[in-house]
Amino acid sequence: MPSATETSLSTPRLSALRLVAYASPTVALQAMMVPLLLYLPPAYYSATVGLSLAMVGLAFLVGRAFEAVTDPLIGAISDRTVSRFGRRRLWMVVGTPAAIIAAGYLLTPVHGANGFYLIGWLLAFYVGWTLVFIPHQTWGSELAGDYHERTRIAGFRETGAFVGYLLAALVPLIYWKVFRGVEAPSFLQIVQAIGAFFAIALPLTTVFCFVMVPSVARTAGESIPSWKELYAILGRNRPFVRLASAYLIDRISMGTYFAAQPLLIGLALNLQADVLWVALATGVSSAVLAPVWVPIGRRIGKHRAYCLANGITMLGYAMLFYAVPGQLPYVLVCQSMLGLGNGGTMIMPPAMTADTVDYDELKSGVQQMGGHMAFLSFVFKGGMACGPFVGLGFISLFGYSGGAATLTPQGALGIRLCASWLPVLLLVPPIIMMWRFPIGAQRQRIIRRWLDRRHAREGLPGVTSEPVAVALMARNS
Repeated sequence: MPSATETSLSTPRLSALRLVAYASPTVALQAMMVPLLLYLPPAYYSATVGLSLAMVGLAFLVGRAFEAVTDPLIGAISDRTVSRFGRRRLWMVVGTPAAIIAAGYLLTPVHGANGFYLIGWLLAFYVGWTLVFIPHQTWGSELAGDYHERTRIAGFRETGAFVGYLLAALVPLIYWKVFRGVEAPSFLQIVQAIGAFFAIALPLTTVFCFVMVPSVARTAGESIPSWKELYAILGRNRPFVRLASAYLIDRISMGTYFAAQPLLIGLALNLQADVLWVALATGVSSAVLAPVWVPIGRRIGKHRAYCLANGITMLGYAMLFYAVPGQLPYVLVCQSMLGLGNGGTMIMPPAMTADTVDYDELKSGVQQMGGHMAFLSFVFKGGMACGPFVGLGFISLFGYSGGAATLTPQGALGIRLCASWLPVLLLVPPIIMMWRFPIGAQRQRIIRRWLDRRHAREGLPGVTSEPVAVALMARNS
């Protein structure tokens, strides 16, 4: 039997307590993504620090382009790490202080900070954050080999992410409005409160995770993949490429919305004093409703659940176009709809990615969970970074250049379209691409059965694939 600190893919259903512990670092990690995606680009570094919209959009695009190299590299390094401390946990320890230090400089820019300052600290933060995020996500995907148990693990983790989003709204709301009596906290006050929470919560939750969750042993006979195997994933794993392509467009859609949302709420709808209440509505609905996607995925399959979630998200975007200034209750309903949809679009892709890793291992004889999760992480972050570039560029076509003084009726229309119908149109291709995704529960069980047989032979030489199962999957990929 596995020891208390080591498990394998055959480990049975994990307890809820262990899954809560596993998910806990995600709370801090995703709380920090709220200012990075929502407040820093249009509202803080542009409106407050004074950088142009074009410069801010370019800086975030450069940061994500940098991650095109670092994300797969970090995933591959963790795949190849041999350590008594655990191949995933070691890098989380390295990344935690790096991410906290970089976040401090990013959220409190020095006087006269320019585009180079923003780009430099963005790159430093992305490296530290990714050193924690990718090994942690990969670790969860290795905790189970069962199709539905992987959805359950992803459900706990992404619920933790939505709790992080919720706390990113609650912490500044409680601190500034309740304790400090500030009626309308500035974006500077909001992001610094979130940064303080991140600096405290990340090391505490990481320790909790390490104590409660077992590391994953290498399978008997499992080889360490060569470096040329990393990018070979993209050439041979067609189901994963299909999933990643759909997810990229999906995240561009959401990034486009995030670029416009502070402008829509604060300027076009005149709800600046209620920004935190809007964020709270999204966080509460996401955290409370995210678990419903686990039984939905079990019932209709992960790929169909993903399509359903995108459909609900489209409805939420479309409803926002018809919001009128000062109409807070209607906006809260729209945000709750978006929170529900986003739960499914966050939970299902990592769970499906773990299934495509099995498919790739069956074809190649090499297990690269870290590499796959790194590519998925890059797709997530790349799409979210391209979103502001697309969204802010789209808004600028309507004559808006930043700040309330330059807002015209035409500019307000551009903001509304960027927060509603533009992301709606972007979500159509992902639904079409994923509706008939080839790896469902039955096919994944076939793949796992062949892999278990291979692992039972303890890596006999010459065994690289099982042609019957590979042919079955290739026919549908």
